Amino acid sequence: MKHKVLVTAIGTVTAASIVSELKKNGRYYILGADINNRYEIATSLDVDEYYKFPLAVNDEYLPFVIDFCRDHQVEYYFAVIDKEVVKLAENREKFSEIGTKLCVVNREFAEICHYKDVFNSWISENIPFIGIKSYKNYTDAERASFPLFIKPVEGVGSAGCVKINNSAELKSLVYPDDFGKKILVQEFITGQNITVDCVRNRKTGQKNQIQRRELLRNSHGCGIAVEIIHDDKLSEICDEIMEKLDLNGVCNMEFFETDSGYKIMEINPRFSAGTTYSCMAGVNTVQAAIDIADGRECTFGEIAVGAHFAERYEAYRMD
Repeated sequence: MKHKVLVTAIGTVTAASIVSELKKNGRYYILGADINNRYEIATSLDVDEYYKFPLAVNDEYLPFVIDFCRDHQVEYYFAVIDKEVVKLAENREKFSEIGTKLCVVNREFAEICHYKDVFNSWISENIPFIGIKSYKNYTDAERASFPLFIKPVEGVGSAGCVKINNSAELKSLVYPDDFGKKILVQEFITGQNITVDCVRNRKTGQKNQIQRRELLRNSHGCGIAVEIIHDDKLSEICDEIMEKLDLNGVCNMEFFETDSGYKIMEINPRFSAGTTYSCMAGVNTVQAAIDIADGRECTFGEIAVGAHFAERYEAYRMD
């Protein structure tokens, strides 16, 4: 008997990677869902059943998906949209009551990392040397050296992230009351993009990470060509974050590698768009999330440091 797994937002690269790994395993019956029609989602060809779901940000989503999991006897549930992850993590007990195990991070971790203002404050207090300087008002920002960088406090996929070249641009894009509340205004940092998929099993104390240097990156912030690396200093930083935030599950941390050291951009409290790279490089983060949900020990392979990976788009006939 195969285990039933629900994966939502399978139109995303991230969820498609999760579906692919589950399918390779052969032990899972995959229920795929997205807000779009089946013939618009290529990954629908890889799941056993496909369903059209409402938007995860809608108020009716939580009762809808709880009923769905109960009616379809879902054992494991993977979510990759940040707001959905936060909502699920806040309601983990409701899913536990119906026998569904959430393959998402713990509530505290999700809430701190999802809201960029909260995370920025946490970094400033706990690991300040990797933080990026932020400005609380026009006066402080205008005294800084342009360019600056703005991003939404609650954003997804680099949407709303903009380089600000001068004071006029700043005033046209950021209202005074939005500083540090709706919009984060930060020092503009340049450097090599480094992303790290991190796993921590709170029950067993296990933790692991797969570091990759992004050689090519698309406009949505996804690395489409990467090199697997290992840096001891970066390992120490990621381990410290996992421990201090008490991570239980799988997440993704993004850094700039600069002349003055690593600077953290953000932590995504979910699987990354580069999940396939991590699995190919030796750490199956998808299976690890299931093991953690089951309270079992994780099994990690040897990481292929130095390996290069790239991806491409492919076309499929949908009918």
